[in-house]
Amino acid sequence: MKIFSNPNATLKSKYGQYQIAVLGSIVGVSAEGIADGSAIERYARDMMDVINSFGGSHWAFLGFLHGSALLTKAGETELQRSIEWRAKHGMALGALVIGDTTVQPIVRAQFQRIYDNAGLELGIFTNEEDAIEWLNGKGFES
Repeated sequence: MKIFSNPNATLKSKYGQYQIAVLGSIVGVSAEGIADGSAIERYARDMMDVINSFGGSHWAFLGFLHGSALLTKAGETELQRSIEWRAKHGMALGALVIGDTTVQPIVRAQFQRIYDNAGLELGIFTNEEDAIEWLNGKGFES
């Protein structure tokens, strides 16, 4: 994950299940494991701190999911709330890299549903290079 190894990236948070980094106008998140409601609540609070630093400017989300990166029903509900809040605070679109997940069809369906419900465009990719190229083409630089 180049965004996390880039010396210009600012690592905002690092916990057992996720890391958050900012590089340019892209907020990168690397996550693994099953996330329930309380895990997503904690993650959403960390994301609020990061997002508020953009001061309302447009930014893009780049997510990297690993292993069995599934959401419980409560986790999906909490993430839906978080994505809707982000959309009101400058998030223009999202890119998701799911090449390292063990359950790609389920992950794809969960996240597509969340983004559709929030009215945000989501690109889903199997590798980082394609996701970055897509984000760059949409005007977001890392």
